[in-house]
Amino acid sequence: MRPAPTGQFVACAQYSFGMASRKLLLLIPLIGVSVASFAQQSPYPVFENDKLSPTIYKQRRELIKRQIGPKGVAVFFTNPTRNRNNDTDFRYRGDSNFLYLTGFEEPEAALILAPGGIDVGGTRVTEVLFTNVSTPQSETWLGYRMNPSGAKALLGVEAALPNSGFGAFLAKIPEDDKVWKTPMPAGATDELVPMIAAYTAWAKTRYASQQSALDTILADMRLVKSPEELKLLRHAIDASVLGHLEVVRSVKPGMREYEVQALVEYVFTRYGCEYAGYPSIVGTGANGTILHYEENRAQVKNGDMIVMDAAGEYHGYSADVTRTFPANGKFTPEQRKIYDLVLAAQNAGIGQIRPGKSVGAFHQECAKVLAEGLVKLGIIKNPREVGRYFMHGAGHPLGLDVHDEWGTTRTLKPGITMTCEPGIYIKAGSPCDPKWWNIGCRIEDDILVTEGDPVIMSAGAPRKAEEIEALMKETGIGNIPVRPFRRG
Repeated sequence: MRPAPTGQFVACAQYSFGMASRKLLLLIPLIGVSVASFAQQSPYPVFENDKLSPTIYKQRRELIKRQIGPKGVAVFFTNPTRNRNNDTDFRYRGDSNFLYLTGFEEPEAALILAPGGIDVGGTRVTEVLFTNVSTPQSETWLGYRMNPSGAKALLGVEAALPNSGFGAFLAKIPEDDKVWKTPMPAGATDELVPMIAAYTAWAKTRYASQQSALDTILADMRLVKSPEELKLLRHAIDASVLGHLEVVRSVKPGMREYEVQALVEYVFTRYGCEYAGYPSIVGTGANGTILHYEENRAQVKNGDMIVMDAAGEYHGYSADVTRTFPANGKFTPEQRKIYDLVLAAQNAGIGQIRPGKSVGAFHQECAKVLAEGLVKLGIIKNPREVGRYFMHGAGHPLGLDVHDEWGTTRTLKPGITMTCEPGIYIKAGSPCDPKWWNIGCRIEDDILVTEGDPVIMSAGAPRKAEEIEALMKETGIGNIPVRPFRRG
C-alpha cells in the first residue's frame, strides 16, 4: 500500500494526477525549476527492449490516415483512471486501440490524426500526441513520465505536445476537415474530462458520414497478428501455461481457491506479465458451474473438480487459458465422462479453425459434439437442449483485449489468434440424474490460424485426463510451506 502523505496538500495545475492521486500531493517548493525545464532534464527509464518498435506503430497510423483521407480527422483518447475507493485508484491500463496506434501507456492522453496536415511550431505534421508533463511532485508520487519530448523520441510520433493545450490546438484544424467518430472512453474522472468536453463541442458540427467506421477498421487491423505481435502473445501464453502446470502439480483438498489463484498469478507474474489478462476464475465444485466466478474464497474439497480460467498479459497482449482437474488427483467416473466429452468437442472445434472456414464453424462443431454426447449420457433428451448446459460461445479472437472483435471478418485467415473453449456446466437441481450435479468443466486453448493445421499455442498445459492425473502426482511449488514468522 502506498504511504499516506504528511504535511500540507496542494493542487497542481501543471499536472493531472487522477481523482485519487490529487489528494496525495505533498507541498514541494519548485525553487528555480520550471515544469518545462524539469521535464527536459528528467530521464525516462527504459527497462525492457522487446516491445514493439516505433516503426510498427507508425505503419498502423499511416493505414488509418489513408482510410480517412486528406480532408479527414480522427481523434483518439486513452482510458481514464478509475477510482477504486476513497484515495485509491485501480492500477492503470490504457485503451487497447490507443495502445495499438501509439504504444503510449500513460493516462490522460489523446492522439490527433490529420492527413491534410497541421502546423506545429512551423512544421507541418499529420499526427500529434498529447501527454502529461512531469513535475517534481508527479515523479515523487507517481514515478517517471515520458513527457512530449520522450514520446516523440521513443515512440516516433511526428509531434507531441502537453495535454493542457489540447483544446486550443483543435482550433488549428481546418474548418472543412471532417471528423471520423471514434468510441469515447466511459466514466472519465480525470484530465480527460476537459479534453473530451473540448473535443465534443468542437466536433459536433464536423462529423463525417462514416461515423462508426473507424472502430470497425481498427478491429479488422487488430484481428490478424504480425510476427512481432505473435512473439509477445506467445510470451503471455507460455508464462500462463507455466502457472497452470504448477497449480495442477500443487493443488490438494483443503486448499482455498485464493491459494490456487495466488499460485498461478505468481508464476505468470514471475515470467514478466504486467497484469492478469482478466480476473482469475478458480471455481471448485459447484463454483465451477458459474461461468465468471471470481470470488475465489471457498475451500477445495475432496471429490471436487476445479475449473481454473486464468492467464497473464504481456506488453498489452493477453493469453486466455482454462484447465479443469480433479482436486484429489483422480477423476470420478462421472467427471471423467464429462471431461472426455468436452475434450472431444474441443478437438472437433479446433479442427474447424482453418483458413476459409466460417468464424462460427468451430462453435457449431463444438455444440454438435456436446449435444450428441449429452444425449448419449442421458443428461438431455434432445440435441436442441444443449444450451441448458453449454450456454456460451465456443471461442473469440484474442489479442490486446482478451475478447477482441471479429470486425467485418466472416472467414478465418492466417494470423488470427483465437480461443476454443467448449464447456459443460451442470448445476444442482438440473433436470438430470443427481450424479451429474455440480460438475463444471471447461477446456480452453489459444489457437493460431495458419495456412495449414491450426497451432495450439497453449499446448504445453496437458489436456488429456490421464496426462492431468499423471501431472498431479508431481510436487509443485505450491506445496512448499511458507516459513512462519516469529513475533518479537
